[in-house]
Amino acid sequence: MSDLVSVVFPVGPGVSDAGLALDDLFGQTYENLEVVAVLNGCPEFVRGDFLGRKDRRLRVIDLGNKPSLLNALDLAVSKSRGRWLARMDADDRCDSTRIEKQVELLEVGECEVVSCGISLKDAMGDGMHRYVDWVNGLDTPEKVSRERFVESPVVQPTVMMTKRLFEETGGYLRNGFAEDYDLWLRLLEHGARFGKIPELLYDWYDRPNRLTRSDSRFEHKMMLALKADALARLPEIRKKGVVISGAGPIGKVLGRELISRGINVRGYFEVSPKRIGSTCQGAPIAGPEEFGRRWRDSILLAAVGAGGGRFKIRELANEASFREGRDFWCCC
Repeated sequence: MSDLVSVVFPVGPGVSDAGLALDDLFGQTYENLEVVAVLNGCPEFVRGDFLGRKDRRLRVIDLGNKPSLLNALDLAVSKSRGRWLARMDADDRCDSTRIEKQVELLEVGECEVVSCGISLKDAMGDGMHRYVDWVNGLDTPEKVSRERFVESPVVQPTVMMTKRLFEETGGYLRNGFAEDYDLWLRLLEHGARFGKIPELLYDWYDRPNRLTRSDSRFEHKMMLALKADALARLPEIRKKGVVISGAGPIGKVLGRELISRGINVRGYFEVSPKRIGSTCQGAPIAGPEEFGRRWRDSILLAAVGAGGGRFKIRELANEASFREGRDFWCCC
């Protein structure tokens, strides 16, 4: 018999159509699953729907009118009984083959975490389209690992892994950072390989009340602090220090966060004549003519937020024989 999949399914405020997502899970071609639904501040009619369901695969935990995503996630995981942990958000939809295909890829044994392709619905801006296109393009473990510091390289509700791996990595931490991105970075740090089903098996609905828009943990400076926290744990960075390409707002914040964690920021590269020759947080700012020669024994971090900046620095770094994911990382 196939191993049990536990779907961690928080149901929070403002989700009126959670029953549709639940129906998608009950309609999966992979039959050996349980849905651990944690009601945490959901509307009363949704609570009534879930509590009234009689499907043996559904386990409902009612936290009442106390919305807390982290509490709901932690409780659902602690009560789960499956070998595999999957996630789904209550306001999304998924294909009937999603769970089966993710389990099949995990059982091949070439990756420890599996997500799937995303179809974005009701997008509230071009930025979300660009993000989903980028995430969908990270279709190999090497790409996910290489681009881990650009943005969160997977979307949380599409993910599946073993419960054992989740717990061994520490699960969701309460450290002030975005719990999902923090977990991905720790998993990657410990060598987990992220695979992907390229098919668009998950419908991800954009909402005005999405936590990425309303929770301080997802603010730009906090996300840079999270990246700096993970970068500062890399042995090569602790040993060799870094040089940052970009002394603008992103580079300055990233540099400050790294310095606060004991990392030697040896210098910056810039194209702005106004900045070249000056200093940033005590470190010299060099011009583009020194790129690839000065501070060559340090780890290069790309931190230019202007349109096309990442691709330009990547091109220059490749020409200078930097190896992305080893002595060069893109950070935005």
